[in-house]
Amino acid sequence: MKTQFEKRNLIVSILGALLFIYGAQGMSYAQEANPTITASTPQPLTEATLHGSVLTLKSRSSWLWDFSNIEDALTISGIDGVTFTFDRWDVDPSSNEVSIQLAFAGDFDTDATLTIEVGEGALLGYNGPALTAQLSVTAVEESLIALTDAPLTEPDLQGSVITLKLTGRHFVRNYYLVNEYEDHLTISGIEGVTVSEYGLRRISNTEATVELAFTGNIDADATLNLTVGADAIVGYNKDFTVQLPVTAVEESLTATTEAPMTEANLDVNGITLSLSGRKFVGFTEWGDYDPDTLTLSGIKGVTVYNVIRISDTDAKVNLTFSGDFDTDTILTLTVRANAIGYNKDLIFNFPVTAIEQSDATVSISPTPIALPAIGEKLTLNLNITNGKNVAGYQATVGYDPSVLRYTEGGNGNYLPVDAFFKDPIHPYNSAVIAGNTLAEASSGDGTLATLTFEVIDYKPFMVTLSDVYLVDSNGKRWEVTTENGEILEPSQRIFGDLNIDGDVNIQDLVIVSAKFGLKGRSSADVNEDGLVDIVDLVLVANAFGANAAAPSLNPQILEQLTAADVKEWLTQAQKITLTDPDYKRGITVLQQLHKALIPKTTALLPNFPNPFNPETWIPYHLAKDADVTLHIYAMNGTLVRTLTLGHQAAGMYQSRSRAAYWDGKNEFGEKVATGVYFYTLTAGDFSATRKMLIRK
Repeated sequence: MKTQFEKRNLIVSILGALLFIYGAQGMSYAQEANPTITASTPQPLTEATLHGSVLTLKSRSSWLWDFSNIEDALTISGIDGVTFTFDRWDVDPSSNEVSIQLAFAGDFDTDATLTIEVGEGALLGYNGPALTAQLSVTAVEESLIALTDAPLTEPDLQGSVITLKLTGRHFVRNYYLVNEYEDHLTISGIEGVTVSEYGLRRISNTEATVELAFTGNIDADATLNLTVGADAIVGYNKDFTVQLPVTAVEESLTATTEAPMTEANLDVNGITLSLSGRKFVGFTEWGDYDPDTLTLSGIKGVTVYNVIRISDTDAKVNLTFSGDFDTDTILTLTVRANAIGYNKDLIFNFPVTAIEQSDATVSISPTPIALPAIGEKLTLNLNITNGKNVAGYQATVGYDPSVLRYTEGGNGNYLPVDAFFKDPIHPYNSAVIAGNTLAEASSGDGTLATLTFEVIDYKPFMVTLSDVYLVDSNGKRWEVTTENGEILEPSQRIFGDLNIDGDVNIQDLVIVSAKFGLKGRSSADVNEDGLVDIVDLVLVANAFGANAAAPSLNPQILEQLTAADVKEWLTQAQKITLTDPDYKRGITVLQQLHKALIPKTTALLPNFPNPFNPETWIPYHLAKDADVTLHIYAMNGTLVRTLTLGHQAAGMYQSRSRAAYWDGKNEFGEKVATGVYFYTLTAGDFSATRKMLIRK
């Protein structure tokens, strides 16, 4: 882009050439008449448009502009603060025009006239009197207003957005001032009101927004003053101040709980906080808890689990408690000032009722107890001694979920037969049980409840009791003495008998394979090296009885075990070079088992059920690996459905999980009609056909 100096030299060169061409003829033109000039703008000038407007000057005679001198020969008067620049100007020799750009920094209250005077030297060869042109400029009354979505109140100050609308002027272009608003905006009238982190933002030439922050307190209605500095407004020389009334609101905090607070429910009771006169700013909807926003005092062992922001004025505080106290006390909850954009803390006190100790003892029986076989049931009793006036109870029974799986529970013989029993609410590693009666309360000794588990593994552990309470006929809670129960390993068990059924067999192999990769102590880690792997499986195979060479292949076994599984075990086992005789014998047993799982001949077996409606399973045997396909035909020989089963390893495909499945539909997903159908199995060079009946 050419500089102003380069432009001027270019124009002078052009004019010089013109003068050379016309020579004396140009001088004769100058002698013909005095020149005149006119001034124009694209639209009528107003006070608001003066700054930045482009003004065009035109010579109304044959006199040419001398652009080398025009800047010094041109003056503007009539309105204080109006100047011109050649930062933007254009030359049109054909029409003898020149354009300049106006600048304005001032103010006037009545319409005025702008006078442009062109002095000696502005036109080539002209040395006569100054030439003038005039333009009318309409005065505009400047104003600034501030708008909010609703009348401001004390709690609205935090986060409120104020829209500033300017008339008669424009905001400066760089008025997007998040971090530099102090140079353009000041706030006064209410202590503690500032601009938020989002600052001051220019929306358009005449509109800007400001978001407020507030950490303070007012006890009476007040006025908020916003002053926009002159340097934030194009071509202006004074500040604007707008005022907004703010209604004071008395702050208060209320706190409620789902139930009256007692020592028993501190750990589960939630506190709902409701705030008036302010908004919560220190809590999140995800429950993240910052100790600087809320504190608890008065009861040792009570802590905050999380604080969840529900709305601007509501929050939920969830507590945890691990402790004990014997007399009624007060829990003090303090919401810190930074949680509510305030200059002081808000405090709420809760009375908490202590739970007295009774003479009763609650225990687990029988104890100690040896675990029964894996898959069998174990029933534990929750017993009470020295009970008095007992109408209900609550207890948390802790157990090891890797050993026991909770199945069911119920009241014992202590409460009346129609007593209500509540199933556990956390059955993974603890059973929180409860029971109560509306009939006559009980006293003395007995069984409060029974809990039944399924044994899934074995190792010793302690069944624990915690949070045990009795409730009397008046609804009062009582603490009790508790005694835990001990679970022992079976005192006499056979090596490798993982399900403790008195025999080492294929089912024990399945248990080991299901726990492959499990670290730590478990029944499947038979060599006790801390990891269940192929070595444990081979050692269990070695412990098979005399019938190992011809293992029982009942339907349950075939459901759990395949020849492919055993082949994979053998592959892993043979990669390990152990010379231990037990390990070698275990590999031999696996080889025998693999052989037993592979049928001597390929066969297509009868489908089951038959007749059927609407689905059936088609079992088969493969003496060797093959690609397997099943075709289903109607009585007239029409192909109804093709089931492509893919490449199958040698083995027995008899169980529902392994046999071919047909849902009684054709290739189009339509249910077929009642009648006889044929199914043909193709496996390599083997092919066989059987018939089946759909009966609807």
